[in-house]
Amino acid sequence: MRPTPGQNYPRTGFPLEVSTPLGQGRVNQLGGVFINGRPLPNHIRHKIVEMAHHGIRPCVISRQLRVSHGCVSKILCRYQETGSIRPGAIGGSKPRQVATPDVEKRIEEYKRDNPGMFSWEIRDKLLKDGVCDRSTVPSGEASSVSSISRVLRARFGKKEDEEECDKKDEDGEKKTKHSIDGILGDKGRT
Repeated sequence: MRPTPGQNYPRTGFPLEVSTPLGQGRVNQLGGVFINGRPLPNHIRHKIVEMAHHGIRPCVISRQLRVSHGCVSKILCRYQETGSIRPGAIGGSKPRQVATPDVEKRIEEYKRDNPGMFSWEIRDKLLKDGVCDRSTVPSGEASSVSSISRVLRARFGKKEDEEECDKKDEDGEKKTKHSIDGILGDKGRT
């Protein structure tokens, strides 16, 4: 017998599917309905925090509200760290954090004092000198080096290597450092 449209039935290996106002939902192992990739509704988030305030353990909250233990833990951790139960943003990219004028000024000073200094050395020096901490160093994370490089390019223009690569020989052809002519320089001309 085939199920009628809208009737739920289990598929091998998949949880039950249900129709919700937001589209196709699924039923988790605890019997709760969820929509993959969408945040848990606010009223359930509030209930999770409220139950935790009353001393109920996360595993019990999980079973009673039919929400996965991982989801309960994640919401409680975020609440503990930020005081917020709001879900994080879905998709998109984080805004690029640019250096403050004070930090840019210090980067310029470092580069003027030591022109051969690399961006990662500048980042480390900003941290060591207490100009920034891990959360305020330009771009905050591993991409801080590219952010510092961006500041340097904006202040000092092209790098010397790039300028040298743009030089042209007498014939008007570009001579790059890594070309035979660039490597041999004047030695190749006799």
